[in-house]
Amino acid sequence: MRFLCLLIVLMPTLAIAHPPPELAYEPASRPIVEWSTWFRLGYGVAHLPSDVVARSTDPAAPTVAIEQQRTIDAALGFELSLPLTARGNLRFGPWFEFRGFSEHPVAGGQLVLTAVPAKLDMFFYEGKGILALRAGGNDREMTGSVAWGYLAPWNLFGSQTGASRYMIGVRFVATVSRDLDDPRVWSATGGLEVEPFGALRYLLGIRSWYR
Repeated sequence: MRFLCLLIVLMPTLAIAHPPPELAYEPASRPIVEWSTWFRLGYGVAHLPSDVVARSTDPAAPTVAIEQQRTIDAALGFELSLPLTARGNLRFGPWFEFRGFSEHPVAGGQLVLTAVPAKLDMFFYEGKGILALRAGGNDREMTGSVAWGYLAPWNLFGSQTGASRYMIGVRFVATVSRDLDDPRVWSATGGLEVEPFGALRYLLGIRSWYR
């Protein structure tokens, strides 16, 4: 967590020393598919089964006690979106993520609103605001999240032409998850989502990666 905070603080300073190439946000024709990868780190609370057996006179009552704990939420994910409107600011698409050391990936759908605000510049790079609403789950839990932050295109694999483009950004995100078998088991976290690959190139200033 301390490393992530330090990285965010140092990013503008490093950007001055290693400015990325200029890239207009809106091409002549906006690609249909926008996709991205991201890393999330959050902190919050979780209600989890404890080792203590709950006392109850009702034989049908749950026998496992639930206790509140502090929790760290870490995930690596992928998402893509397709336009629902002519300008492409309202979008819909799937997302997929691996959470911590879990062997059960989480997947679902998301509704995305870009251009909130229409212009948002961060790290000396022109972009837009993004609001994303996600819902999904797996065979063990269901989950939902709300994210808001900064979004911009990036030349991850050279010139961005054609029907798709890669997006970078940083977002504040709140995530809630609940166990399917026991609704008493749930977690709620708040944190940051950062696109890792474009951010790494930006920070390191490796110019051969920009060509």
